[in-house]
Amino acid sequence: MAVLAGCSGSSASSTNVAFASRLEVSSITIDTVPTADATGLYIAYDDGLFAKQGLTVRIKTINGGEFGITDLQENKVQLVEGNYVSFILAQIAGKFGFPPGAAVKPVNLRIISDASQMQPGNQALYVLPNSPYKTVADLARDHATVGINSPNNIAQVLLGSLLTENGLKLSAISQVVQPAFPLMPAYLAKHKIDAAWLPEPFGTEAEQDYGAVPLADFDQGSLQDFPIGAIVGDKQWVQTHPNTIAAFLRALEQGQQIADSNRSAVEQALATHTGVSKLVAATMTVDTYPLVMDVPVMQRVSDAMFEFGVTPGLKQPYDIANMIQPEPGEIK
Repeated sequence: MAVLAGCSGSSASSTNVAFASRLEVSSITIDTVPTADATGLYIAYDDGLFAKQGLTVRIKTINGGEFGITDLQENKVQLVEGNYVSFILAQIAGKFGFPPGAAVKPVNLRIISDASQMQPGNQALYVLPNSPYKTVADLARDHATVGINSPNNIAQVLLGSLLTENGLKLSAISQVVQPAFPLMPAYLAKHKIDAAWLPEPFGTEAEQDYGAVPLADFDQGSLQDFPIGAIVGDKQWVQTHPNTIAAFLRALEQGQQIADSNRSAVEQALATHTGVSKLVAATMTVDTYPLVMDVPVMQRVSDAMFEFGVTPGLKQPYDIANMIQPEPGEIK
């Protein structure tokens, strides 16, 4: 995958030598899915906040958390930003192999940060303006095809909840995997799918480039303010690099604070790192960016996965606290 950014904008003059001397390593790479969920990370990078902690950070773009887990297994990166569901599924299995057919290897992940939580307009189901489908019930009636980026993952949670809120079953629609989010609006425009699940900024891109319209917003009912993005690392690496993790999180927290309070900084970061136009960045909706890990809130992901059949074989929801690396300020 293409590297979005090289070394964080650091120089000898801006590096905090005192911090750097305490780090186990001075340089790390993080895989990131290029959506609004990673805005706090992007801002911390662009503003040199990692460099001020004595840490050089490289950001590498991926199409989904599954790619990042493989990179962790192969020691190509130290951290991954992506959606909770991918990480929880891998942790439950205790092993992971991606893409399909690849060698399956042990995996043991630790969540170090809750990166983002959904807000109205962040995640929605889109159709074309002349679509015969005007409601969720219309999609279910015709067993319509809905584009998603990976099977048995967060899309199943979002769609399952939406359909349940409308008194319908997930099996009433046909989920079609279209792996690359940036291409999903074009697939919709070419009628390869009837509807598309699109997180920001891809929803706004679909609206502006193809006239797509949101059929349903996922931020409702049981999914209101739902946790979406998390940052994870391999358990052994995280626990043997506490100073590096602490430095990373200090910078990230500052980036999260800016993302929650400075819209212009958000727009600049998204235009720089996700490839969207300045117009899309200026008009799209954004998440909220937590400063601490609120375990009961994060547990909502595991609960929803259990409810909508994403964790078959489990007799109860997975306890997400088992994979959280505690930090000061964590809400238990």
